[in-house]
Amino acid sequence: MTAYNDFSVDYFSDTRYEKITIEISYKNQLLCQLNKDKGNANIEIQFFHEWRILPDQVIFKFPLEEFISLLNELKQDLISA
Repeated sequence: MTAYNDFSVDYFSDTRYEKITIEISYKNQLLCQLNKDKGNANIEIQFFHEWRILPDQVIFKFPLEEFISLLNELKQDLISA
């Protein structure tokens, strides 16, 4: 995977979903989760806020193109999984 500033990615099996899911965090704060339970053509994204309590406030402001590029790369990973 390409390096993305301040983003981290975790692949895991969440008991709420039948297929693998991907969590995206920004500066260690959970931002969203991708799942493909409805098929490769219907990958869903769920956004989170205030999911983890961190000592410093995280402002979710980052380059749009970087985030879109990350989402597209992870979408391909989910389709391949």
